[in-house]
Amino acid sequence: MPDSMTGFGRALADTSDGKLIAEIQAVNRKYLEVFVSLPREYGRFENEVRKWVTEQIGRGQVNARIYFVPNAKALEASLPDVDLLQNLKKGWEKLARQLGYEPSVVDFPFLIEHLPADTAFSFADDQELPVLHRCVDEALQLLLQMKRKEGQALAKDLLQRLQLLQNLASAIRSVAPEAAVRLQEKLKEKIEEALRQHHVDKELEERLFRETVQFAEKLDITEELTRLDSHFHQLQELLGPKAQSNGRKMDFLVQEIGREINTIGSKCSDLKISHKVVEMKSELEKIREQIQNIE
Repeated sequence: MPDSMTGFGRALADTSDGKLIAEIQAVNRKYLEVFVSLPREYGRFENEVRKWVTEQIGRGQVNARIYFVPNAKALEASLPDVDLLQNLKKGWEKLARQLGYEPSVVDFPFLIEHLPADTAFSFADDQELPVLHRCVDEALQLLLQMKRKEGQALAKDLLQRLQLLQNLASAIRSVAPEAAVRLQEKLKEKIEEALRQHHVDKELEERLFRETVQFAEKLDITEELTRLDSHFHQLQELLGPKAQSNGRKMDFLVQEIGREINTIGSKCSDLKISHKVVEMKSELEKIREQIQNIE
C-alpha cells in the first residue's frame, strides 16, 4: 500500500541528565530532503540522525528536531566552578584598573557572559547515542504509521477515481466505431457534394474516396485505448495492498495516461467522445494532485 509523504511523530526518552524529545515532520517534496536540528550538546550526532531518517523514508521533506530538557542534577553540574569565577573576577578587575575603569564594572552578569567557551558543560557523551537512537526511531515509527494511514485513504480515493477513468474509457470504446462510421459518411457526403459542383474523372473520384477511408482509419483510437488499459492496470497494481510506495512511477503513468487522452481528443471530433475526454482530463488532474502526496 502506498504511503503518504505527510506525517508527524513525537517521542520522549529518559537519560541520566534529563529528557530527550524527538519531533519528526514530513511534507511533500519531489525528492528526499532531510533537515536536522539538534541541541548543542548533541550536535556531533547529526550524521547519525540523518542516516536513521534516510533508512526509513525515501521521498519528501523531513524536519527532525531534537530537544533536550536537563534535570536538576545536570543543571547543577553545569554551573561554573566558584574558584574559576573568583579567579576570573580578580583577573578582570586587575585589567579594569590598568585601563582606568572602576573594578565594579566586573559584576556577576559580566563574568557569566565572558566565561571561556570550553568551560561549557556537555550533557551528551557516546553512551547517550543508543538512547538518542531509540527516541528518534520511536518518533519515526509513529511518523510512518501516520504516513501509512494517510496512504490508505489516498489509495482508496485514487482507486475510485481510476475506476471512473476506466468507465469513461469503456464508454468511449463503445461509441468509437459509430463515431468512425459517422465521420466516414460525413466526409463522403462532402466529397460527393464537391464532385457535383466540379467535374472530375472516375479515376480521381475513386482516389478521393480511398484517401477518405485512409484518413478515417488514421483517426482510429484503438491503439490509444489499448495503451490506456495497460496504464490503468499498472496504476491499479501500484495502489494495491501488496505494492510498495512508488510515487515517481505513479506520476510517470499519469503523464502517459494524459498523453493518450489528449491524443484521443485530438483525433476524435465526435461530440460524445469529446465530452468523455473532457471528463477524463478533469478526473486525471485530480489524480495527479493526489499522487503528489504519495512517497
